[in-house]
Amino acid sequence: MVNKMTPKVSICIPTWEQKGFGVKYLSKLLDTVKSQTYKNFEVVISDHSINDDILNLVKNHSKDLSINYVRNHEKLGNSPFNTNNSIINSKGEIIKVMFQDDFFFDNNALEIIISKFNDDVMWVVNGCNHTDSGNTKYWNYMVPRWNDSTYRGVNTISSPSVLSFRRDTNIRFDDNLVMLMDCEIYHNFYTNYGLPVIVTETLVTNRLHDNQISTNYKLNINDEINYVKKKYNIL
Repeated sequence: MVNKMTPKVSICIPTWEQKGFGVKYLSKLLDTVKSQTYKNFEVVISDHSINDDILNLVKNHSKDLSINYVRNHEKLGNSPFNTNNSIINSKGEIIKVMFQDDFFFDNNALEIIISKFNDDVMWVVNGCNHTDSGNTKYWNYMVPRWNDSTYRGVNTISSPSVLSFRRDTNIRFDDNLVMLMDCEIYHNFYTNYGLPVIVTETLVTNRLHDNQISTNYKLNINDEINYVKKKYNIL
């Protein structure tokens, strides 16, 4: 059923056509959103697509889900900017980031995540696993943990799809980054609010495939590391 209440949670999804796979991946994600036991949420989609395939998919799901669809024509291909745009257009107290090629592994995921937030908790990360493009197997079950080298890309937390946070933190993704967009925001949260609450259960599946941004990264990651070090005055 479509949620008519002011949503507690905003599931924020940046999208694009993803070389023809965008609809397939997003459809899987939305199916797992529908299956969530926790229902007080909205879906916010910021779409960088150059065609209407994602929009048409959203129309088909709108009778079952509360979806705020926004076509984003700015900074096409910039994933942090597109993710931030979905957050800007959200209403929920809690932001749950989900990339379109990932999905909820557990129907109780939102319920478990929301139960971890109280007045003192500003950000939560949860366990995940990985699958292939065809979703034929699962591997690399991972429980997030913090390490002091996160800022330079030693990612022991996983992708942004494991992240939830209070919208009033006003912390957003840095759109000058690609590979370190997740590590930098984790460092930002840690700098301002300390360690996250860690949910050990596997709640999200990360999909690995040939069209993901990290697979097609062509730049020197040391440039991003140096940028982050300068931003936080790290020697």
